[in-house]
Formats: sequence, structure tokens, C-alpha cells
Amino acid sequence: MEESVVTFVLDHLAQLVAREANLLYGVEDRVQSLQNELQMIKELLNTTKRKKGMEHTVLNQIRDVAHLAEDVIDTFVAKVAIYKRRTILGKMLRGFGQLRLLHHVADKIDTIKATLNEIRDNKDKYDAFKETNNQSAAEEAEEEKRAQSLHKLRRNVEEEDVVGFIHDSKDVINLLLEGGSNRKAVSIVGMGGLGKTTLARKVYNSSQVMNHFDCRAWVYVSNECRVKDLLIGLFKHLMPNFEQQQRRGNKRGKKSAGEINDLSEEELKKLVRNCLEWKRYLVVVDDLWKKQDWDEVLDAFPDNNKGSRILITSRLKEVALHAGHDVPHYLQFLNEEESWELFRRKVFRGEDYPSDLEPLGKQMVRSCRGLPLSIIVLAGLLANKEKSHREWSKVVGHVNWYLTQDETQVKDIVLKLSYDNLPKRLKPCFLYLGLFPEDFEIPVTPLLQKWVAEGFIQNTGNRDPDDVAEDYLYELIDRSLVQVVRVETNAGVETCQIHDLLRDLCILESKEDKVFEVFTDHSILISAKPRRLSIHGKMDHYISLSNNDHSCVRSVFFFGSHYYIRGRDWKWIFENLKLVRVLEFGLNGSNKIPSNLGNFIHLKYLRIHIEYVMFVPDSILKLWNLQTIDLSPPRANVPISFPAQIWKLRHLRHLNTPRPIKLRGSCSGSYEKMWNAQTISSLLLNSQAMSLIKRGTFPNVKRLGLRVTSECEAELPKLLQSLHQSSYLNKLVIVLRDRDDEGVKDLTDESVKRNNGFKPQEVLQSLGQFNCLTILTIKNAFDLLTCELTFPPTVTELTLSEIDCISDEGINGLGNHTKLKKLRLLGDVSLSTGESFDLNCVGGGFSQLEVIEMENLNLEKWKLDNGAMSRLQSVMIHNCERLDDLPNELWSLSGLRKVQVMKPSKEMARMLRNLEIKNGVQLVTEDYQPRFQCRLNSIDSMDFNTFEYISDI
Repeated sequence: MEESVVTFVLDHLAQLVAREANLLYGVEDRVQSLQNELQMIKELLNTTKRKKGMEHTVLNQIRDVAHLAEDVIDTFVAKVAIYKRRTILGKMLRGFGQLRLLHHVADKIDTIKATLNEIRDNKDKYDAFKETNNQSAAEEAEEEKRAQSLHKLRRNVEEEDVVGFIHDSKDVINLLLEGGSNRKAVSIVGMGGLGKTTLARKVYNSSQVMNHFDCRAWVYVSNECRVKDLLIGLFKHLMPNFEQQQRRGNKRGKKSAGEINDLSEEELKKLVRNCLEWKRYLVVVDDLWKKQDWDEVLDAFPDNNKGSRILITSRLKEVALHAGHDVPHYLQFLNEEESWELFRRKVFRGEDYPSDLEPLGKQMVRSCRGLPLSIIVLAGLLANKEKSHREWSKVVGHVNWYLTQDETQVKDIVLKLSYDNLPKRLKPCFLYLGLFPEDFEIPVTPLLQKWVAEGFIQNTGNRDPDDVAEDYLYELIDRSLVQVVRVETNAGVETCQIHDLLRDLCILESKEDKVFEVFTDHSILISAKPRRLSIHGKMDHYISLSNNDHSCVRSVFFFGSHYYIRGRDWKWIFENLKLVRVLEFGLNGSNKIPSNLGNFIHLKYLRIHIEYVMFVPDSILKLWNLQTIDLSPPRANVPISFPAQIWKLRHLRHLNTPRPIKLRGSCSGSYEKMWNAQTISSLLLNSQAMSLIKRGTFPNVKRLGLRVTSECEAELPKLLQSLHQSSYLNKLVIVLRDRDDEGVKDLTDESVKRNNGFKPQEVLQSLGQFNCLTILTIKNAFDLLTCELTFPPTVTELTLSEIDCISDEGINGLGNHTKLKKLRLLGDVSLSTGESFDLNCVGGGFSQLEVIEMENLNLEKWKLDNGAMSRLQSVMIHNCERLDDLPNELWSLSGLRKVQVMKPSKEMARMLRNLEIKNGVQLVTEDYQPRFQCRLNSIDSMDFNTFEYISDI
């Protein structure tokens, strides 16, 4: 993390020099000199690996000095920026203060440089002393001894008889026994402590496996793989009488054990190959961490065309996929029933137990979140305690504390090992997840945007930082450190989570390395000087009680209950968080955005609930570093006023709000482009917005929302043509005028009113020129599907909402789109009394469709001809009360995996209860449990609107 801190500071200084040189007037040379010093100290970090003794002290000193350098420069820049905004008279009066500021920062930088030189000199002296006293070898020997002890402990713990592996073992055994005669690698992947080794051992010792393979061998790899030791161990496993034969051989003058150890890796591989060559073998390669380790031992396993198999266990999906082309077997967490069974078996060993202990026991087991290792260790602790309500009450609520004590070794087995093996670029991203509350579903899109704002995404080249951030997240998922909670319909991850034990590790490491600190209502009075602050309690409670020094805080997160920010709260924020870059208010809302918001000149990420705010002040345009603005939640369709000179936010990447943004003021005088803008979520099409779009202000926008008004309705087709230069646009939401809009509500035929301004065909024809448009949403579609329309040919995901009716012509025209994979047809729940219609899908239509969702439609019959929707995998029908049956042809589709019917009619519910399901299709309805076990993802009702909005835009 220390190298990351220095890298962040260097990157920040480089950006200031390149973009805001005018704010460094008078100290440019010293800033450049400071950059050079930090670059040299970064090289020193590459030679400092350990975090003990003197090395640990050096790392801490470097981190603190880098932070100090960042604070000095940022404070100077903030003061100069405010000085430059003053009037001529104000500048004259402050002139002497400006000179003092220049002298002050110059002295500070000189002191920092001297400190860095002193650290480097002390490090050189210490290295020379250590080399003279041969301390390195002793430390390495100590570390090796500790690693061996940990290895033995891991195996003892992981090989416990864990419950819940009945289905897992069957699946893995089938993978081993099935397939052709070629050698094949099968892998088990999961978080540390899930029981990968236990499952592999169970499979290894099963009668089916023992009878199928001629010989079996087990080799343990570990994160510090020594190929030669691995090969010797494997050879001894294959030759159980090896040592006895050696002792006999010594008497006859043959090679001794010592001479065998002297063989080269290639010679050892040859010995192993000779043992396996003529046999159908199974070799378990346990705990594989690196792709190169697999590459180095692979030659030892002959492909003898006898159906031999290699079973790999790993925490890393990347390693498993590298070793074998088949999909790995992903080990899941235990459910509550399995967790309690394992705990009960280990604590009571089959004996009866007091009934009053069961509620306490189950409460503690739930804290283990289905991780077998945690359950086993917890059970071991309680098995040695008095089995009484009094003793167990001491443990409840502190389970994680007990599990991470040194004597349990869970921290080393599960947590530290995975963290220490992370690449440096991933460590800050992983630790950042500890900022969020326990069991919190973390929305992925805002998370990635925060990573970018924090400066975690470095050296991206020409790639978009958001894309690189997404890659980082998937790497953490593949390393079994992050759990996927909800998946978007396009297979992207919508929300994620980390295990409580991993979260505790993040908090512990972050506190030690001064990355962030978490405060609850019970820890407010603990003294600290954090750089990132996560408050899990009431905002006003923290503000009123905390005496911490907040002058260096760069990121603040409020995760307490809903609270409206008052004037005195804003005053505290402005006085104490002058250098803040990330400001996340959580569920805290505001009735007003203060006019002095522009004083946060370093702010890069702002998220705040503005349910009743109608006006964003002009001062927001002074936040030239701002990358993401997230204004939520929605309040009907009430627009929020935003200054039209939005192009002044030249680094803005994402403007997220479910409410339409109404630009105000003059747009004249500048044709600057917002090259970084990627998301403009909901832009009300008034004269200012149309002017910006026509002049090409957003050339690289990827996600855009447009809300049509009477002012621009006739110009919509031409306006869309102006967006053709936005060659990256891949997601577009068009909100046509609502029935409640002026001029529409008085007419009975919406299509007549709409066609006075434009024809739907003209709009869609204009969209056809977007080469990258893949996701299209049209809201207030009304009667759009009563005639044949040609949607953009590149669209793979289409949503039409507020649909009144659908004709055969409309649905068949839609079915001709060969790239459409997901279709959402949404009606208006308030118009359930309208006329019914049928959905007739002809053969060959919707040839690539995989997902269809229908909601609130006056749909009476759904007909599916043979050959229609041939690739359909998932069906979701919600609140279509007039639909009493599903087409028989649906159940014969070979790719169908899931059918979900929510709020069915009585006839539909009766039909589904009596339905015989074939081909393993998962059926989910509202009034009874699915035939096959399924776990529906829970929805956090507090943040549902935000999640839905992020998904849409």
C-alpha cells in the first residue's frame, strides 16, 4: 500500500502540473523537484518487501511523508483558487497573505525533501548493517518455519468432515469419470476456508474414484511453490515403498536418498512420468496459486490416452481456467441448515444439548455466513467452553473477533494469505470494500466510479478507466474475494458483497496503513486522523461528538439512517473537509445544495439525495476536478435546474440522476466539448439542451437519456441525427411525452398529437445511423407497436414501456430483428381496464431472443408458432392478469431454463400447479415454491430506485 500511496501522490502532482499550472504559480520548480524525490523513493519501495522491524518503520515513514506532501500541495492549490476568485480590491488586500503563503509552502516542500533524503540514508545504513550481521538468512528461515506450520494447520482444519458436500462430490466425480480418453484437468474453485481440500479429499477417497483409477496421488502446492520439492513429494506418493527400497539399495551400492534429492527437475519429471505412463491415474494438485506453477509441473503428467485426470483446487478462477478448459466447479457457501448441522456435530459430538442453547448457537452460526472453516473454528472454541447460556452469551455478537485471534489462525489461513497474494494494483481496491457496512450490497457502477475518483486506476493507456476498474473487480471476483449478489440482464455484475471476515481484514489493514477508518455510534470518541472516513451511524451524532482532526480527510461516507442535512451540518462539512475528493452521503438527503459548494475544488465524486431540491447552484461549475455527480433518488418527474454552461466541468464523466435535468441560462460564447462525458442520464430537451447537442458538446457519450418536451418534439428526428457524431453511444433512453404532459392529456388519440410533431418511423430511422447502439429504451411508447417499425439493427436489448396495445403487424416487425437478445414489454398499471390484445409470434421470429419480460400488459393470449423464439432461455411475466395460459410450444424449447410468473390470474396459477415440467426448467411463481431449489436475490428497498436507475442508464 505504501507504493500505492506514493504512486497516487505522483499522479496527482502530475495532473496538477499538466492541467492547473496557473494554481502552482511561484512554486512550480519546487513541485517538480518534489516529484523527482518521490519518484526516487518509489524505487526504494521496490526493494522493501517485508513489513516487520526496521522495514516496517521505513514504509510507514515514507507513507506519512507522501501524505504530508499531498496535503501541503492541495492546501496551497485550494487557497490560491479561492484567492483568484476574489475581486480586484480583495486581491489587493490579500496580496501580502499570498506572498506569505508562497514562502510557507516553499519551506514545507524543502522540509519534506530533506525528510525523504534522511529516510533513504537511514535505509541504506540499515541494509548495510543487516547484511553484515547476516540477518536476512535468519529472517528467511523463520518465515519458512512459519509457512510450514501454517501449511500443516491449514490441512488439519480443511480436512475436517464438512457437511453439505453430497451434491458437490457427485458433480466432481461425474466430471472426473466422464469425458474422453484424453488426459483432462478438473478444478474446484472457491474462497479460502470453503472446504475445497475437504471436497477433493472426499472425492479422492470415494469408492467410485478408487475403483475407476489404477493409481492416485496427492500433491500440495501452496502459494510459494517449489517445483522440485513438489516433484519429490509426488514421486514418494506414487512410490510408497520408495524409502524402504532406497535403504535396501544403499546396501547394494545404489543411489541414496540424498542423491535423489540432487536430481534436476527434468530428471524428477521423468521419474514421475515413468510411474504414470501405463496407468489410468488421478493426481490431485491441491491449492494451486499461479499459472506458471502449473506450466512447470504439467510435463510430469503424461497424456497416455487412458482417461487420466488431474483434480485442481484453487482460490483463483484464472488459474483453474488456465489449467483446464472445462468450467470449474464453484464451491458455494453452506446454507443455514447445513451450517447448523456442521456446528452441532462439532460442538456436541452427537450428544444431547440444552434447548436454550440452540437459538444462541444458530445466531452465532449465522455470523459465519456459511464459511465452513469459520464454523469449525467457532465450534472448536465453544466445545472447550462450558455449554451454558451464560458462556455462550459472551461470544454472541463477537464471533468475528474470536475467529481472527492469533490462536485460531483463521486470519492467516483464509484472509491474510489471499490478501498478501494480491497484485499491488488490486490491494487498495480490495481494502476499499471494507468502507461499506456489514452485509451491504455494494452497487457496482458507483463503486467503479469511486475507484476512478480515488486514483486507484493507474496506467490505463488508451483504455477507459471505468473499463479497467471493471476488470479489477472481476479479478477480485475470480480470486474468490468478492461475491456476486445480483447480475444485470446483460450478464454484468449489478451488486456485490464481501464476507464479514474479509471485511474485518480490510478494516484492520486499512487502519494500520491509514487507508481509512470506520466509525460507529459507539466509537466516535476514539481519536484518529483518518484520510478516508466511513461513518456507520447517525450523521448529526458524529458531527456533534467527534473531535477528530479532519484536515486531511479525502473521502467521507455516511451510511447511517435517513437524515436531512441541515445548515449547521453543511457548515461543519465546509469547515472540516476542505480537501475532500469523494463525498458519499448515503441515505442522507438535503433540501438545498449550498451556493459555496464550489469551494470543494478537489472534489471528484459527489453523491447526495436531493429529493426536494429543484436547483443546483452555478458554483458547481467551479468544481473543475469533478468526475461523477450522482443526484438521487427520484421524485416523480420533477426536473432539477442545472447551469447550462455544463461544459466548464471538463473532467465530468458521469451525470447520474433519475430526474430530468433542465438546463438554464445562456449557452452562447463557447463551443468547448466535454470529451470525458460518458453518462448524461436524463436531459430535458429544452432550447439549451438542443443547442448543446447540435454543437456536439458530448462527442464521446456512451449512455444518454433524453426527455421530450413540446418545445422540441417536432425537431426530435433532426436532433437525433446531430448525435450521429457520438460514435460511442451504446445506450439510449428516450422518454416521449406523457399523458399528463400539457397538450397530450386533453387528446383522446395520442398518436394524432404525436404525429403532428413527428412520426415514430422518422425517429427510428434517425436511430438507425448509430453504429454502436445496443441498448434502447423508449418510455411512453403507447401505440408504437400497432404498426411495423424498424428498430436500429445493432440493438440487442429493447425496452418499450407504457404500452397500450400490440398488433400482429407490430410484433412481427419486431420479431424480424436478428440481433435482439432481450425484450421488455411494459404496460401501464393504471390502464388495466383498457382493451385486451393477443401476442402472436410467427415461426422464425425473434431468432436470437434469449430473455423476454412482460409486465402490466392487457395481454389475453400468447401464441408461439413452431420455430419462434428458438433460443429463448428466460421468461418473466408480471401482473398480466388477463393471461390464463402459456403456449405449449414454450416448454419444448431446448434452451429454456427459467419461467417466472408473478401475480398470475387464478386460471394461470391453477395451470402452473398442475404442470409437468421437463428438461430441468426452473419454474418460479408467487404463490408456491419452485420445483427446483432457487435463491431469489433480495432487494434493498431503501436503494431500489437508485439501483434501478443505474441499471437503466
